[in-house]
Amino acid sequence: MTLSTTPSFLVFGAGGHIGGPAAEWLAERHPTAHVRVVTSRADKAAELAARHPGAEVMVASYLNAEDMKAAFDGIDAAFVITPDFLDEETGMGNVVSAVQSSGKLTRLIRLIGDPPGLRDEHEVEDAMAGYDAGTAVQHLRARKVLATDGVPVVFMNVAAWFMNDFSEFLLPPIVNRRTFVMPYDRVMNFIDARDIGRAAAELLLDPSLTEVGQTVHLHNGIDSMIPFSQVAKIMTEAFDVPIAYDGSEEAFLRDLGDSFREYYRRDDAAEYFLAYCKFELGHVQRLGDDLLGGEPDFTPEKLGFAARSFRDWLVAHRDVFIPPRT
Repeated sequence: MTLSTTPSFLVFGAGGHIGGPAAEWLAERHPTAHVRVVTSRADKAAELAARHPGAEVMVASYLNAEDMKAAFDGIDAAFVITPDFLDEETGMGNVVSAVQSSGKLTRLIRLIGDPPGLRDEHEVEDAMAGYDAGTAVQHLRARKVLATDGVPVVFMNVAAWFMNDFSEFLLPPIVNRRTFVMPYDRVMNFIDARDIGRAAAELLLDPSLTEVGQTVHLHNGIDSMIPFSQVAKIMTEAFDVPIAYDGSEEAFLRDLGDSFREYYRRDDAAEYFLAYCKFELGHVQRLGDDLLGGEPDFTPEKLGFAARSFRDWLVAHRDVFIPPRT
């Protein structure tokens, strides 16, 4: 399966860490392509146009059916990424209707972020009894809606933590007391958000790499199966400053509670995250030595470009974590 010589691409989230690089790489790799970038906020349209010169900028909401029909009109391949706590049943229902109305789409790459092999949202809900599971199950709900006849969807699951998470909601204790805090020491993969965007672009550019309905896991092929306690050692080497590790619940609630409440915009965010981490720990332990759950995967190397290692990313962002003295 191939695209036309002058394809039209649709990229959601093109103002962010992942969608932005995806749109930029599509324009660079296929200069004759038409790239349409979408924002749900009219006040961000000018900023988006400046970041993606030559692209068509559209203001559209997943929750508006007519917006989605306009967004997908004439599109050959699309990258769909959604914000936390989106009403996925409504949003992806509108996407399905738009795709069916268009009748032209060759490939829809939907970004998801679930532990490999997980399909049942009730498994998460049962583990988080007492909490509205929210973003912990939204990708599972989206999957059910998008797995519809006539929708050429591929689920690109990021089987890794985003590196930029460390410079955002995990940052305070690293800066304040040179300690990396993450409850429940467990193994994880890590990946640069820019590499996620570029990988998505490569899958859009060559639909033959994937099959409709398939789930493929993305990781960087370098930083795999690393315990969170080892992250502190990698930081120590990258920063040339000792960074400790604290995996206790007490440290998390004390040092990161406010950060998570602000990030998730909910009063019980810290407790919610702890509950999910306990669930994730159990799931990872069941996977054993294979964080991909035996399912197919892609790495940047397999897609023809070099991944950025976690250590190199940390070195490049050292001033964020270890602010220069004034």
